[in-house]
Amino acid sequence: MGSSFHLISAVLIFATGLAGGAWAMRAGASTSSRGELVIRMGAAMAGGVFLGAGLIHMLGDASDNLGRAFPDLDFPLAFAIATLGFVVVLLVERVVFRAASAATGPYAYILTMVLGLHSLLAGIALGIEGSAIVGLAIVIAILAHKGAAAFPLAVSFVKAGMARKRAWGLIATFSTVTPLGILIGSLLGSALPERPGEIVEGIFDALAAGSFLYIAAIDIIHEEFGEGEHSHIPAFAALLAGLCLMAVLAIFV
Repeated sequence: MGSSFHLISAVLIFATGLAGGAWAMRAGASTSSRGELVIRMGAAMAGGVFLGAGLIHMLGDASDNLGRAFPDLDFPLAFAIATLGFVVVLLVERVVFRAASAATGPYAYILTMVLGLHSLLAGIALGIEGSAIVGLAIVIAILAHKGAAAFPLAVSFVKAGMARKRAWGLIATFSTVTPLGILIGSLLGSALPERPGEIVEGIFDALAAGSFLYIAAIDIIHEEFGEGEHSHIPAFAALLAGLCLMAVLAIFV
């Protein structure tokens, strides 16, 4: 993929992160019932997109790259690395920072770090990705979640009573992490020769796939389909729509 694709993707992702944060900053900590429905449907669809992008596109691409790089290795390396990516994000989010409270100031910084870890891995995977279709799938997955992730992040700043200038600084930082990852991935991809580059691409695709699966299963699906009075049928339909979008993209691989 060319530098123009990476540049356009970086600008769109950055703008989406800022837009999600701005929406939350204007709305404060509360939204209308219609707004909440839109957020739920958007989050559910993003869950389907992340699930499909991780399993259908990124994990398969990682397996192909690492299989070509290590043809004699009798071990599912890509799947093991994806599992590592899942477990590392779980460790950071639910074990290391488990004691943090959403009502406290430090939680806002912790949440920025945790969401930034997802974003950095995804950005590096996009920057180093050699397949245009897989790259497009990653961009769609990131865009589907970036604004939705920036919104609760900004809401946590509002709840913590953070000064608006500092809150905007953290939102901008969060919005910049993925473009930074794209730059790092692009530099790695152009600096490494073919075989090492193929290995690094496979590793980061697998790590990001594990991260995507964590976001889909733990952060989105578990949250959206947990206990609640509202019907889960619309959310399930939105999730299927996201999965179908990723499946249709796979036809062109």
